[in-house]
Amino acid sequence: MGEYEARAIIRLLINKYYTDENIYRNRPCHPSIEQQGDMAHGAVFRLLSGLPESGRINFVLLISRQGKVRLTKWYSPYTQKERTKVIRELSGLILTRGPKLCNFVEWKGYKVVYRRYASLYFCMCIDAEDNELEVLEIIHHFVEVLDRYFGSVCELDLIFNFHKAYYILDEILIAGELQESSKKNVARLIAAQDSLVEAAKEEASSISNIIAQATK
Repeated sequence: MGEYEARAIIRLLINKYYTDENIYRNRPCHPSIEQQGDMAHGAVFRLLSGLPESGRINFVLLISRQGKVRLTKWYSPYTQKERTKVIRELSGLILTRGPKLCNFVEWKGYKVVYRRYASLYFCMCIDAEDNELEVLEIIHHFVEVLDRYFGSVCELDLIFNFHKAYYILDEILIAGELQESSKKNVARLIAAQDSLVEAAKEEASSISNIIAQATK
């Protein structure tokens, strides 16, 4: 099994249990149990990958200046109602802050680290004792990878290619932990994914042509 296939399997397994958008949508959950599972899996992943101990990101938000949400990723258990409330509260809190204020906001016992790029605010929520500067670097790393892929990324790129933005984020973060710090490696894996997508499209197109010819 190659490196790309191994990474893809790990990402799918973790997302299935911890980061799926629908996992907490229609049923209550026990936060302490879910969080313990996330922390345990994060520790195992760090051990296998050789990454250092670091704080875990609870969720990621991308918000436009108009308050429109362009991307969300949840690494801690929140019901759909709680997610809506979090987005509403943080949008009002961050968008009204002046440009000369710091990029850290204390919020309900957590810290929200944000950084503005053009018309988008990139926000990540961490525990109160975690390192804010490290998270600022992760945000900048994410933006640099987006820039490299889209070529000077803008809000429209994320609107029309949101699935690509999610895929890039999944290559950088797993279960709220930093997975890949090399922009070159992320770009290589994204290129491999694009090649698989193009190959699947060509195969589907050829099958459709065969069926169309057979039914004439």
